[in-house]
Amino acid sequence: MSKGKFIVLEGLDGSGKSTQLKLICKKLEKLGRKVYCTAEPTDSPTGKYLRNILSESLEKDMYLQSALFLADRLEHITDPDCGIKKYLDENYIVISDRYYFSSFAYQGTATDIDWVMDINLNCERMLKPDLCIFFDVNPDTCKDRIDKTRSKPELYEKDIEKIREIRKNFLTVFEKLNNTHKIEIIDSNADINTINDKAFKYIESIITED
Repeated sequence: MSKGKFIVLEGLDGSGKSTQLKLICKKLEKLGRKVYCTAEPTDSPTGKYLRNILSESLEKDMYLQSALFLADRLEHITDPDCGIKKYLDENYIVISDRYYFSSFAYQGTATDIDWVMDINLNCERMLKPDLCIFFDVNPDTCKDRIDKTRSKPELYEKDIEKIREIRKNFLTVFEKLNNTHKIEIIDSNADINTINDKAFKYIESIITED
């Protein structure tokens, strides 16, 4: 049985979740906690292929994308050297920048969301997070941030309507999972420190549980 805690951070591209991940990990390390920070797609061969698809906006079937993300996620969980399960068994707090919620929201724009949820949630090797925090930022704000910081938008960053659809998918999925998952949504249109304080309170409540 896993002894650590598994926390997932989700949000639209440009929502600031990667920044929050770094701040949260630093806070936990200062408290003397063992922390493993990770992200999806991973650095595995499958993950690198997915990153290439995203960065180069390659036209790939969404069902294929969903299957590739699932394969990368299973390696992310089960890798004997750096997998999530390994760190949880060693009593680490594992924090992942994206997890299966992103598959539901992003690949769900061109596939059956219920199918994407089914292949993930009903997979025997899949791990259920102890907490998911969604940093909810106005899609227009996210698009502005992306346009200002990236010379070349990635696959899901080009179209504001697509970004709005992804946010809608996230909220739809969270409603579906409300009874089986602990999900906290933070209005993240505020300043970084205010957002971080809210997120850390949710995390503290999880890591102090017996």
